[in-house]
Amino acid sequence: MQWRDATDEGASVPPTARKVAIVGTGLIGASLGLALGRLAEVEEIVGYDRDPGQLAEAARRGAITRPAVSAADAAAGADLVVLAVPVSAVPAVAAEIGPALRPGAILTDVASVKARVVEALQAAAPGGVHVIGGHPMAGSAETGAAHAFADLFVGATYLLTPTTHTEPEAYRLVHGLVTRLGARVLAVSPQRHDLLVAVTSHLPQLAATTLMNLAAERARGEHAGLLLLAAGGFRDATRVAASNPELWLDICAENRDAIVAVLDDYRERIGALRSVLAVADEEGLRRALSDARAARRALPGKESLSGRLLELQLSIPDRPGVFAEVTTTVGLAGVNIEDIGVEHAPEGGRGLLRLAILGPENAAKARVALEAIGYEVLEHER
Repeated sequence: MQWRDATDEGASVPPTARKVAIVGTGLIGASLGLALGRLAEVEEIVGYDRDPGQLAEAARRGAITRPAVSAADAAAGADLVVLAVPVSAVPAVAAEIGPALRPGAILTDVASVKARVVEALQAAAPGGVHVIGGHPMAGSAETGAAHAFADLFVGATYLLTPTTHTEPEAYRLVHGLVTRLGARVLAVSPQRHDLLVAVTSHLPQLAATTLMNLAAERARGEHAGLLLLAAGGFRDATRVAASNPELWLDICAENRDAIVAVLDDYRERIGALRSVLAVADEEGLRRALSDARAARRALPGKESLSGRLLELQLSIPDRPGVFAEVTTTVGLAGVNIEDIGVEHAPEGGRGLLRLAILGPENAAKARVALEAIGYEVLEHER
């Protein structure tokens, strides 16, 4: 099976990531370095940051094995290159390192906006370099390498965004590394990713910002003791308001359209709730509170790593985008793929894709989702 651009011919994916480059050694980049450094096959982690202090701190903490003098110097000869820079900096940094990337290398990122970022990565990557967008849903109100820790990704959701150009072997390598960091990997398209995180990440940030500013303004006026009364619920709801403003300026600029659409929807719902309260509609209020309570209780928690591992097998045609179609379909069903295998048919034209899924319930969800888009799926004990 081909599943790659003609320009990629001969650019084989490395069997493992022996040399990793991390450009941007803040909280996420340095935490990735610490986590990847625990893996036996990772022999070298080269880091670069435009802030010499952050780079020195990452080296002192052991997040990198060698500091580089530039982003291109870090990327040269690396099997895996991770851009952990602000969203707005990705295009320029990707263009800078592009000529230094070796054929077969994998280029990924950790930005919380994907459509424009993946486009920039693909535009900068020379032929034979594999691009896979990434977004770890992990972080802290604290910033910088000084606050990095290797377990930051344990139990977190880590989104990967394959496209029609994604090589299965490259995806499998990144997926395997992320899984071994303890994260739960889900695949979505770059465009779908931006719509989803506008609801689950970007709106909560702006809602917390608004609530915190409202409370602070009231506390400066006639209710001077207001913040002394802040209980656990208020603190939980406003925790992310302590995040780095510069980070969120970038995110809001890059994902503006999706965020504005979600804010419009949120405004309508707040208006409807206000109307319910204004007319003392007790049943309407009870319904809103009960629906939210049920939805909150249904949120998935951290999954146990115990249970039966099942394998789904499906025959895959040789056409552009099929791998991304399969992985994103399973991801949108809310199912984590524990492992992936691809068998290429000697005669060409088709291949066999093997997906390892934890637990019969998750396997059933994935199977139903794949069958709904026309695939024949066989299930086996692994």
